[in-house]
Amino acid sequence: MQKVEAIRLILLSKRRFCITVIQILIVCAGYWSAFLLRFDFQIPPDKQVILFKTLPLLLVCRLSAYFLFRLNSGWWRFVSMQDLMNITKAIVLGTVLFLAGLVFVYSLGTNPFPRSLIISEALINFVLIGGIRFGVRWFREVFMKTKIKQRKYVLIVGAGKAGTQLLREIRINPIMGIDVVGFIDDDPFKKNIYFQGVKVLGACKDIPTLVKDLDIDEIFLSIPSAGYKTVTSIMDAIKRCGIPVKTLPSMAELIDKNGLWKQLRNVETNELLGRPVLKFRREKDIQLLANEIENMVVMVTGAGGSIGSELCRQIAQRKPKLLVLYERSETPLYLLELELKRKFPQCTLLSIIGDISNEEKLNKVMVCFKINLIYHAAAYKHVPMMERDPIEAIRNNILAVRKIAQVAKKNNVEKFIYISTDKAVNPTSIMGATKRVGELIMQALDGNKTKFIAVRFGNVIGSNGSVIPLFKEQIEHGGPITITHPETSRYFMAISEAVQLVMSAAAMGEGGEIFLLDMGEPIKISDMATKLIKSSGLKPGKDIEIKYIGLRPGEKLHEELYWLGENIVQTPNKKITMLKTTTVTKECLFSQISSLEKLVQANSNKKLLDILKNLIPESNLNSDNGSNNGNGSRNHMFRGGLKKRVGNVVDSGTMEGVRG
Repeated sequence: MQKVEAIRLILLSKRRFCITVIQILIVCAGYWSAFLLRFDFQIPPDKQVILFKTLPLLLVCRLSAYFLFRLNSGWWRFVSMQDLMNITKAIVLGTVLFLAGLVFVYSLGTNPFPRSLIISEALINFVLIGGIRFGVRWFREVFMKTKIKQRKYVLIVGAGKAGTQLLREIRINPIMGIDVVGFIDDDPFKKNIYFQGVKVLGACKDIPTLVKDLDIDEIFLSIPSAGYKTVTSIMDAIKRCGIPVKTLPSMAELIDKNGLWKQLRNVETNELLGRPVLKFRREKDIQLLANEIENMVVMVTGAGGSIGSELCRQIAQRKPKLLVLYERSETPLYLLELELKRKFPQCTLLSIIGDISNEEKLNKVMVCFKINLIYHAAAYKHVPMMERDPIEAIRNNILAVRKIAQVAKKNNVEKFIYISTDKAVNPTSIMGATKRVGELIMQALDGNKTKFIAVRFGNVIGSNGSVIPLFKEQIEHGGPITITHPETSRYFMAISEAVQLVMSAAAMGEGGEIFLLDMGEPIKISDMATKLIKSSGLKPGKDIEIKYIGLRPGEKLHEELYWLGENIVQTPNKKITMLKTTTVTKECLFSQISSLEKLVQANSNKKLLDILKNLIPESNLNSDNGSNNGNGSRNHMFRGGLKKRVGNVVDSGTMEGVRG
């Protein structure tokens, strides 16, 4: 075996010499064959003289033409149509040179030369030179196939230029062990036509039948001109057959830097803000946060959510004495704990699985660990879901908030920071109304040793339950992207900058304030969807459709950060403003919350809306308000029917909230 390999290496090092020797032999054999054919395999003696006399001239002409067209280089196993064209050109040039030599060197007119030999020799030479190359390629493909025991049978979708190019690549690389059984193409004129010896078996709708009948192992998708939606639908249909599918870019796309546009680009959500993400660089801001957190015992509720987990990350790097992660969903809590231990090994962590409505457990935690700061990020925040289940919205966003705030006050927690939302301004939804009541609870309980602070901001881009993850998923499935209304706009912030500002506002707070974060200009959801589609490398309308479905119950066309009845005050941080402390009648507030609690305990929807409207006079919680845009009324949610559908089945302890 080693001897064979040594011989192969020697031959490879002398390739050009070996090829030249073979070409000399081919020219001689071809010329001799032409004479044999011309004289019926009986070459007269005088013609033999002409043969040997003119052979040197023929060799010079042929080898010169071969050298000019580089036929003495290249790998024969990769022979292609371009090689065939070069062979043709070399044969024609060699024949012309030989003919000229016969006329001017051997005086063709005085020494009769059989003229038919010129044509026949050229044809024989063409067959031998081309045949040996294609023969080597054919032998190698067949030989390699026999060496691979396990073959993979595939169909190629797309019998165009890209598909036939793919077939050629598969054939010159037989070591892959792939047998192309046939083509699939929706062009009816291509059906039953052969391309490079492979038949077009049918259209895309025939794939399930062909896969079953022909025992296909895999399908290659090679239609680079097709839109993303078309490709996605074909791939989904193929996957339902239970076999793998691969989509391949064209060679032009591979060469072009931006050619792989059909492969979805992973878009960073912060790119969609249309502005730089805020980062604290001033020493004053950094020191303010360090003084607030360092050597403190900090608890974050809803630690596994988008805002909660980012709070934990930023708190952990500021050297707290202890960071308590309070969360009722075990999987996100477990994953967050692993991440924080890896990134911040110096930080002391404590993960606690618990519900914010569990007053007894909350009290034990605060007594045992002497909590200094609480960031309350746990909340139900999904507007349409809370419209369908107002009892759970009130249980989690009002009653549980009151409990944890009262426990914090009882245990002399220094600061309680409540994460609010712009949907609490002139609320038209159950979720917004419950968050507004949460703000009122903060103002009512403020005083003594505990400072209660609320921070209000809009949508966090890329957070759980926000539109961006939904849009990305819809794009991955070929669309359409669904938007409630063409003019819908929202305030957006990056998670990191929102949390920085929340912590800064909390550090400035003296108790009773509602801080507002500067979120820039509102962004139209339709513009954001268009930008996301383009950033993914696709075309809106062509690859991904945008579909408007109408506003859902409780949704606004535009959000607000404050209302005209609220007085705005500037703070030392230009990115943070503050609402002046308003007088809250504590007894009236908690009396009505107690009425809500009785209705929740009775699992009754009656009068819930009336109590919320009394608590929030500026709200617009009409049973059928304009924001619903004709999509139905809120009446059905306050009928006794909800109890039959939901109330007896869902318990707040088992229903996992979507946290901020």
